[in-house]
Amino acid sequence: MRILKRTAVGVVALIVIPAIFLAVFDWNLLRGYIGEKVTEKTGREFTINGDLDVDFLPFPPRIHVEKLRLANAEWGTGKTMLDIQQLDFSISILSLLKGDIVLPEVSLADSQILLEKSADGKRNWILDREQSKSEVPRIERLIVDKGTLIFRDPAIKTDVTVAVSPASTMPDARQAEIKFSAQGQFKGLPSKAEGQGGKILSLFDEQTPYPLKADIQVGATRASVDGTITGLGTFSAVNTQLDLRGDDLSALFPLIGIPLPPSPPYQIAGRLIRQDDTWQFNKFSGKVGDSDLGGDFNVDVGGEKPFVRADLKSRKLDLDDLGGVIGAPPQTGAGETASATQKKTAEKLASRSRVLPDTEFKLERLRAINADVKLTAKSITGRKLPLDDLQAHMKLDNGKVTLQPLNFGVADGNVVSNIVLNTDSEPATAQADITFKKLSLNKLFPTVKLTETSIGLIGGKAKFTGTGNSFAKLLATADGQAGFSMSGGQISNLLLEIVGIDGAEIIKFLFGGDKTVAVRCMVADFKVTDGLMSTEAFVLDTTDTNISGDGSINLKNESIDLTLRPLPKDASFLSARSPLFARGTFKNPTFAPDMQRIAARTGAAVVLGALLTPLAALIPLIETGPGKDSDCGELIASIGKNSQPAN
Repeated sequence: MRILKRTAVGVVALIVIPAIFLAVFDWNLLRGYIGEKVTEKTGREFTINGDLDVDFLPFPPRIHVEKLRLANAEWGTGKTMLDIQQLDFSISILSLLKGDIVLPEVSLADSQILLEKSADGKRNWILDREQSKSEVPRIERLIVDKGTLIFRDPAIKTDVTVAVSPASTMPDARQAEIKFSAQGQFKGLPSKAEGQGGKILSLFDEQTPYPLKADIQVGATRASVDGTITGLGTFSAVNTQLDLRGDDLSALFPLIGIPLPPSPPYQIAGRLIRQDDTWQFNKFSGKVGDSDLGGDFNVDVGGEKPFVRADLKSRKLDLDDLGGVIGAPPQTGAGETASATQKKTAEKLASRSRVLPDTEFKLERLRAINADVKLTAKSITGRKLPLDDLQAHMKLDNGKVTLQPLNFGVADGNVVSNIVLNTDSEPATAQADITFKKLSLNKLFPTVKLTETSIGLIGGKAKFTGTGNSFAKLLATADGQAGFSMSGGQISNLLLEIVGIDGAEIIKFLFGGDKTVAVRCMVADFKVTDGLMSTEAFVLDTTDTNISGDGSINLKNESIDLTLRPLPKDASFLSARSPLFARGTFKNPTFAPDMQRIAARTGAAVVLGALLTPLAALIPLIETGPGKDSDCGELIASIGKNSQPAN
């Protein structure tokens, strides 16, 4: 019995005495020892300059530390990486006995954490003396009260400070644990954000969706997100409502790595989802400039390059909102949507003598992805052009851009283009094959009243090749051919008399009403060599007047040098019948008659006979009316027959 009592007393003594000792022990005596050991282990100076205490009850044991500091890397921008005014954490004894360090709960108060990378890619959170995986503590819950996190990476021009504090619930009653605000510079752009989120540690959990509601601004780009993100480091899954707005879609490239064309201010919204390797932004809707835009936009990031697949739709498309594709800014007049920067750019361009966009294509961006994008617009407005609708299909394959087709509905007809831009070469090369089908003459110039009563269908074809890294340079180096023709139809007689400077006839039509005359043939053919469009044929033959022309249009220096020679078929006392000169530049063209030269009175057959060879080459381009033979075709054929040498 005595032995049992002595044993019991001994056991109690073994438990109570150490407990009493631990309860009254001044743990601050170990601050220096702990600092030396951590410093030795990490290679960084570690100090505890405040109170150190351990509470064993209630279980599990809880450690309280004040004024804890861990030095930064030698190359770092700040002296300390960790500066924590108060740290409380519990430790699992059972896990510790198994050799694992598990901290069920860690609480930080008034803490500042600096995470940064050097210009050559070193990371300050990788300690000089590596720790084995088993020595890295596993934190099950992290609570932050008034914490500050600083992240710096000079390689990507990023320096962001995030302030974190406790939160209760989100507006929709989802559980929230933190609220945050951030500001600084992200990828060279001034940035700020604020919002609420769930438990901090679940940010890094690859299985648990992290609730997030935030408003973010990077440069002029602003985003509102409300949903869940799984895995902060990898974004293994995303399901969030996204409202995105900004001044220019192309500004998103540094943020998302997807090259979008320059655009006027935009606002789009939809559901952003990531499943496996695919980001889906489907059934989004919004506005880009003065155009509505919606559809599906998917990005597959599982391959060597991101692959974009999009099906975009617009009910009403303002044409100038697409100007960024060729490097042109949006319109900035009354009623037009443009950012302050775009307005300044437009003012600068307006002072130039040239009009063709010379902004260089960002070839490296076009080489960064592959894509298959479709765009359909039901109606088109802008730039006073008679455009009806648009269908475009763009493919991007390893730097080769193919637009096939690019189909504009124009003046009740179509302009169908097949365009290839190859960015693998330096500079880029381009090929364009354009077909004009059944363009209504009276709708082709909607702002010219004299063409309202004109009737006819215009057709044609153009084929070019060019070299250059901008739209202007591609045209300046263009080689190819362009031809247009019209058979039959009617045209304003007043317009013809004005071209012919026929005073008596103009007076008659102005006071008696305009009339129309039948068109027998209209043909225009240009050869393009190194950016110079030279006329090989230009004839408009009506029952009233024959107009021939020659000259050139210089795409390199944007100049015009054309001469129109009207040959009226009727006699008139006041007819000057002098050539009409089109001169000047694309920006400032001039149209004036040559009053010092009087054109010779020559019949239409003489003019057409002189132009037989180039006209015959245009027979396949002639657009015929429904169920009618081509007057031009018959005329050219008859001239060809009459010009055969006699046997």
